Amino acid sequence: MHITLHTATEAVRELLDQIDPETGEMPEGFEKARELVAQKAVATTAYLIEQDLHIESVKAYIKELTAKVKTAEKRQDWLRSYLQSHMTAAGITEIKDERGLFKATLQVGRDESVEIYSEALLPPNCYREIPVSYEPDKTLIKRCIKDGMEIPGARLVKKDRLTIK
Repeated sequence: MHITLHTATEAVRELLDQIDPETGEMPEGFEKARELVAQKAVATTAYLIEQDLHIESVKAYIKELTAKVKTAEKRQDWLRSYLQSHMTAAGITEIKDERGLFKATLQVGRDESVEIYSEALLPPNCYREIPVSYEPDKTLIKRCIKDGMEIPGARLVKKDRLTIK
């Protein structure tokens, strides 16, 4: 039978219910059951540490790959700009691979976008309203509660923390 940390802990709880109320004497096997919980807890902690290390290494790898992707994208953007500027300078609007595998077309003046060069000069009807969003400021609420204020709808809650080193 495979004993889990949960199963071992339940066994300890059951043994705690069997403590003699008059003498406070622990039932037989209590210490052995506690030792088993401790062993299972050590194994679980070791697994947690191993997984934390694995997660951190994967995050580092992701960060490294993300940096490589950004570098490659910047290089691609630069090459597109480089090609476009030289096609423009030479007056070339289309190039083709002699095998017909690809072509690049420069469409002069095709795209339009609005450039705001001075917001102060814009008339009021050229603005749109972006609604403000509201959310609780937990840092402020915590400070107020610690200073003795009662904040309806909020309370300070203390939680347990497991630290693994």
